[in-house]
Parts: sequence; structure tokens; C-alpha cells
Amino acid sequence: MIYLFRFVKSFNNLKLNIMKKITLLAALLVGAVSFSQTTIVDRIADHPSGLISTQGDDGTGVYCADYFVLANDTAIEDFTAYGFPSNAPLGIWVEGFNVAIYAHSGTKPAGNPEVSGSAVVEFFEIDPADFTLDESTQAHFTVNFTALNGGTPITLPAGEYWIAAFPNVIGGPAASGRWNWLGSLSSSTAQLPKLIDPADLFGAGATDWTDIENLTGDPFPAFGWTLTGTETIGIGDNLAEMVSIYPNPTTDVLNLQVPSSVEITAVAMYDVLGKRVNVSYANNVVDTANLSTGVYMLQVETTAGAITQKIVKQ
Repeated sequence: MIYLFRFVKSFNNLKLNIMKKITLLAALLVGAVSFSQTTIVDRIADHPSGLISTQGDDGTGVYCADYFVLANDTAIEDFTAYGFPSNAPLGIWVEGFNVAIYAHSGTKPAGNPEVSGSAVVEFFEIDPADFTLDESTQAHFTVNFTALNGGTPITLPAGEYWIAAFPNVIGGPAASGRWNWLGSLSSSTAQLPKLIDPADLFGAGATDWTDIENLTGDPFPAFGWTLTGTETIGIGDNLAEMVSIYPNPTTDVLNLQVPSSVEITAVAMYDVLGKRVNVSYANNVVDTANLSTGVYMLQVETTAGAITQKIVKQ
């Protein structure tokens, strides 16, 4: 139970200054279709307790991580971690903020905050000018990944990940500047959240990632946090929505419209019996003037895949 800390107070906002940031650049995926920004992860901070997730000014710390899954390639944007301080206001102790996203390995993160470069995306010692600390009720940290990355969006491939978040504070990690990441009782994930205490500051032997429930003895299914982003699906996966074939029904010609990054490589048309019929194709136009009235199937092969669409000839 030594890691568990219960929230009992509300606190006020405080503005911060100074610090240095270290960024890890991640490139955008090319040849993809993006959709509008949405909430990717929404874990309500409805647990009455939180876990220490803080690094002291001597470089030692205790860190927590939460598991999440991206169903599609996603350009990540705003991240908010919900928590509370052991002593208010927290802002007088905070010198920077850190957020790292790790690949999933077995049952735990493939790295930890004290091994630089072990994360897929990591921003350490973020300058207070580049994050928001909201102490109007508790102590919530918010960052924007694109802004941290100098305006270049960061796209994570679909898959399993872990996210860790913690402030840098004056003094020891469990001293006056301790920040506690609130839990989420209403959330449920395939992997329980973890804690690591590399220097064994609490003497519990959690020097590798350890299930928090094993340390606290109480249910702790997830942490409270949100992540927004833009899901990105490869054109080949969404080709039918990207190719326009018109007019349909048609009396003579069909126009094919595709994204500039896609090239049409072959066009064929078949009757209802599956027999190929004679049509001419040039410059994204299919000439159907010689076809009899009826229903046909148009097959379009492209560099991003193939689609088949029913065509009505009048």
C-alpha cells in the first residue's frame, strides 16, 4: 500500500517558467488518408486514489505506465494525465514534465523512463512553456505532441502501446513535489497498469515493471487520461471511398476520379454472366457507347488495390 495515495483536496492554478526539452522525431506515414481528429483514449479519473509518478532532481524516480491499443495508424495530438499533488500548489515544485510511449513487450512496456531512447516516442524535461498544469481542481498535465515535435505530426502505427507520464520536481520524487496519477475504476484493458521503482526507493522490490494491484492489494484497472488524434487508414484499405465513378447510370462514358497519389493500371467490364465485354479506356474515361442497355460490373485496378462497382447502362 506504500505507493497508493488518496486525493482529499482541491487546488488553484499556477503559471510556470523555464526548462529544457528533448524531442524524438517521428515521421508521418506517407500515402494515407486521414480522418477528423477525435478522442482516441478516454479513461475517466474516477478512482479515489492515485499512484506516485514523479522524478526528483537527483534523477531518481518512481514511474507508472498504462496500456492502450490503436486500431488504426494514428497521428497523436493532445494528451492529458489526470492527477493530484501530495502538497499544494504543485507548481512551485515542478521544473518540467515528461511523457513517453513504449512498445508492448509480453506483458509490459519495452523500456522505462530511466533508459533514454527505449521509447517509441519520448519527450523528457519539457519546458513549462510547452505544457499546461491545471491546478484549478487537482493537478492535470496536458501536452500537444505535434507542438512538442516542432509542428511535425507524430503518427503511431496500429498496435499495442504503453504510456508513461511524470513531472520533474525539486527534491526527491516522494517529497513535497510528489505527483500522483489518478486511477480509473470504470476502465478496463487487456493489461493491468504497471509501476517501476528502478532505485527501489520504497523497498518493495519493484525494480522492473510490476502490476500495481500486486503492490496496493486493491483494484486498480487503469489510469485516468485522454488522448486525441487523427486516425489514418491506408488508401488501399479505403479505396472504394476514394475513387469516384460517374455518372452512374450512364448513357455513353464513365469518368474515373482517383487521388493524385493513385495510378489506374487496368480497367475491365463484365456482364451479369461474368463474360468480359469490349470497352475502351483512356485518360480516366471508360467509353460504354457500344454496350447494350443493362447491368455490368466494372473492375478498376490501381497501385493502391482493386475495386469492383456495379454499373447501369441506359
